[in-house]
Amino acid sequence: MEHPLFKSLRQQDRSFILECSRRCSLTFQQGRQLVEWAADLALWQEKLLEQLWDESKGSTLGGKARIKAIIGALQDYIDSIRQNPIDYSSFSEPELIQTKNITVIEDSSDIVLLGRCPCPVSGEKTRCCNLVTLDAVQQCAFGCSYCSIQAFYHQNEVRVFGDLGKRLDSIVLDDTVWHVGTGQSSDSLLLGDDYGTLSALIRLARRYPDTIFELKTKSRRTDWINIFDVPSNIVATWSLNAPTIIMKEEHLTATLEQRLDAAQAAAEAGIMIGFHIHPMVWFDDWKEEYKRLIDEICTRFSPHQVLMISFGTLTFTKPALRQLRKSGRPTKVSAIELTESAGKYSYPETIKRDLFGHAYSCFPDEWKTETGPFFYLCMELPSLWMPVFGRMYADNAAFESDMRRAYRSKLAAREGRVDKKTI
Repeated sequence: MEHPLFKSLRQQDRSFILECSRRCSLTFQQGRQLVEWAADLALWQEKLLEQLWDESKGSTLGGKARIKAIIGALQDYIDSIRQNPIDYSSFSEPELIQTKNITVIEDSSDIVLLGRCPCPVSGEKTRCCNLVTLDAVQQCAFGCSYCSIQAFYHQNEVRVFGDLGKRLDSIVLDDTVWHVGTGQSSDSLLLGDDYGTLSALIRLARRYPDTIFELKTKSRRTDWINIFDVPSNIVATWSLNAPTIIMKEEHLTATLEQRLDAAQAAAEAGIMIGFHIHPMVWFDDWKEEYKRLIDEICTRFSPHQVLMISFGTLTFTKPALRQLRKSGRPTKVSAIELTESAGKYSYPETIKRDLFGHAYSCFPDEWKTETGPFFYLCMELPSLWMPVFGRMYADNAAFESDMRRAYRSKLAAREGRVDKKTI
């Protein structure tokens, strides 16, 4: 069977597909479909393909029509899984997730550090804030099942740059750069300042006090708060999710409680914080768990402490889906109705509207004022903004302009802070 996924299938599935191909004279496309279904069923901890192959479905037919009917019934079974909320009740997360080695690259001169927001496509198909990205570390030591970073870089190696400080000390940012994100190629705070990464970033932030530098994380590290007097243009943000998703899909990461504790420590130290409720997942108890998450945010924090809150959901490129299937690591994040959306695959728009609309409705009105956090959708269709937030933007430039205005207005009171430590 010539399919790149075939060798990674369960032995029983490989044997059945080969036997079925010989016995039923499967077309190339039918064989390919069986391989992909077998890979998905294994990831979801579902039955073997052979157990779902129901000969009775084509009992009154013969030849190709009979095989088509059997495969059609199998398609219906797969669709029934994808078209319903994910059921995690009998799903067991992997017992052991391999940690990644950390390699220090002493000369990173051939590696590009600055980039642009990794929205699915250029143009106006999604609302993009035109974020400038700074890839201070390559690959993430966490093991989130849905993470596209795993498909971008060398899988089992986290690379840090020994000459990062030297490179950032000499870097020149364009006048148009107002917001730099550091969590697109790795977790911004997982390694703390163990390799001098934060020292280099903080020096850069001090050189550009009018530029906002965002440290995005799923970690619980707080030691950096006491090491540095953090400049007011550095914002620490935490990716949050429902406890079920953290436990089943966000492997090796901090718990929700630990992330909120870390965010609280940062806020109490006077550091502006933010939250990314992302990726929201449509599963059996999604409404209750996301409401409890948001209630916890509103209990622990005041609106003036939080710069931004974003919502997003699962999106996959074709390479990311191939990598997910090839890995064989149990996950249910791909057990969704994979609808093409702006160059990627994601939930249908109706489900996204339910997810984001519910989350936004859980925040009290005092969080939705000019002095509260800036709410936005991450890499989503323009048509979702009005039903979710009651506002929309004509184009990406208008979105970026409003975000910049909101961020700078909120940070204005903090500008001019005197740093106590010189790095």
